[in-house]
Amino acid sequence: MDIQTRSENPFQAGQDLEGQDQEWVAKAVGGDRKALEALLGRHQPWIYNLAFRMTMVPQDAEDVTQEVLVKVLTKLGTYDPEKGAFRTWLYRIVTNHVLNMKARGYESHITDFDTYYSFVDTVPDQEPDDTPETALVVEDLKIGCVLGTLLCLDRQQRVAFILAIGFGATDRVGSEVLGISKDAFRKQLSRARERLRQFMSGKCGLVNPEAPCRCRKKVKTFIDSGAYKVDALNYLTPERPAMKEIVERVKERFNEEMGGAIDDLFRDHPFYAGVDAVPVLQEILDEPGFDDIFALS
Repeated sequence: MDIQTRSENPFQAGQDLEGQDQEWVAKAVGGDRKALEALLGRHQPWIYNLAFRMTMVPQDAEDVTQEVLVKVLTKLGTYDPEKGAFRTWLYRIVTNHVLNMKARGYESHITDFDTYYSFVDTVPDQEPDDTPETALVVEDLKIGCVLGTLLCLDRQQRVAFILAIGFGATDRVGSEVLGISKDAFRKQLSRARERLRQFMSGKCGLVNPEAPCRCRKKVKTFIDSGAYKVDALNYLTPERPAMKEIVERVKERFNEEMGGAIDDLFRDHPFYAGVDAVPVLQEILDEPGFDDIFALS
């Protein structure tokens, strides 16, 4: 099913989606597996896209997504609609997981701006081949390098940036999900954007035309070294919609701050589909003893 019809943006949706979620929760804890599948199917792509931007490795993002959904399965019966929105309950589980998990994917290697850009500086500039395949690798590298820069932020700042700029969460929604005040959420986002601006404006030609680094001139070295293959792209998925096609830009005070070019770069990135984890979860549900934990039949 098309992701845009299957998975309305939970961070910008209104009461209709919340009401549907709560209806599915009630049916799911009562034993309705179709309701459970619909509930998980709606939110899984957003969980995966957050996980991917925390790790940059599809397999790690898939593992994180499955781990989170198992937590949701085992805790779903504890959700109390009288205490708050399902969205808040669910994505607090998600964000707590990614904030506290062990380093995954490229996060294990990319730790700070100075180290990251020092590495980029060591990659020799070369004029690439003028072919359509190489042009695609250039676009792929642009996405990968921006994602790598995002990994240089601490996790709290990174999550705030992804929620607000990537997913269009307001400071109210973001603060509820992270369990902090609106002011604290805005401060986390502001610090993230300032850190990105500080380093990218001085290094990245995508942000500042006067900056020295050009993805196009790094590509040939990566291809020659075997780090990139023209027939195996890592991040560019032309068949997928960009985040900006799914997520509306939020008109809030924090969107008036410096950072427009960086925000736009990030919002141009694909909204990835990921791998459907629901069949795997159905296998878990079929395991003996699981019904003792969660009332499904």
